[in-house]
Amino acid sequence: MDRAGKVKPFVFTAQERGILFDVGHGGGAFAWAQAVPSARQGFWPNTISTDLHTESMNGAMKDMANVLSKFLALGMSVQEVILRSTWNPANAINRKDLGNLSVGSGADVAVFTLRTGDFGFLDVSGIKLMGKQKLEAELTIRAGKIVWDLNGIAAKNKTER
Repeated sequence: MDRAGKVKPFVFTAQERGILFDVGHGGGAFAWAQAVPSARQGFWPNTISTDLHTESMNGAMKDMANVLSKFLALGMSVQEVILRSTWNPANAINRKDLGNLSVGSGADVAVFTLRTGDFGFLDVSGIKLMGKQKLEAELTIRAGKIVWDLNGIAAKNKTER
């Protein structure tokens, strides 16, 4: 961005020519001061990812669902958030077998609940942006096996109280 808060024209040109831009949100680089004006000017990352480590997961980044939720708060649609965190990254690394549910692809599935309410999202400086939607990971299937089940939705035996 320039000093006036505008995305520099060469950035748009580079993206139009095929240069991919990734968020890579970690513990040291994600600022609302850049993200909000960029989004308002129509500049979005091609891919959304994280730099997961102890400091980032205990800091502003938290987890992938939280990062995706930040982009919902910036005005991106759920469909775009999912596209930019699944199919687009798979294409970026030339892995057409990933990031989709086509026949022959790995059975990797993330099931989210889309919560509505008032949610605060932090950048790495501790600045908060409010959002009305938040994705919460409910179930994760990796290679056809359940590896995360927050509320036991895949449980075979259920007990009523």
